[in-house]
Amino acid sequence: MEPTEEQYLIVNALETLALLEWRLYDEDTGLWRIQTTSPVLPVAYILPNGEIIPPEWVLDL
Repeated sequence: MEPTEEQYLIVNALETLALLEWRLYDEDTGLWRIQTTSPVLPVAYILPNGEIIPPEWVLDL
């Protein structure tokens, strides 16, 4: 599975704002795992629709 346009928009926005520290795309699930400079959500996932969710929510998918 390829990353969606929505995911690329989010990743590019975070990079532009210098908020993205690390990213990894999982081809099997279609999710981006990201690490940000945010103290509120330092690790998160980007769903194919562009929604950003905390790691705990991935277990519910």
